[in-house]
Amino acid sequence: MSLSEMEKETVIQFDESTNLATVYTASWTVARSLKKAGYQPTKKSQGGWWFKIPVNGISIQGEKETTKIG
Repeated sequence: MSLSEMEKETVIQFDESTNLATVYTASWTVARSLKKAGYQPTKKSQGGWWFKIPVNGISIQGEKETTKIG
C-alpha cells in the first residue's frame, strides 16, 4: 500500500494519569526510528504501527531549544 506524504501521519496521545504515551504512525521513517530506539510496536495494521513509550521519552525540538515532555 502506497501512501502520499500527507497520509504518513504520526499521532502522539497521552494524558497526565499515566506515564505512557501511545504513538500511532503511518510513516516508515518514524516507525524505524522508534524501533531503533528500542521500542517495539504493540499493534500493526496495513500501513500503520502503534507504540507505547514513556512520556519522558518524548522531546520536542523547537527553533530555540528542545523540550522534554513529562
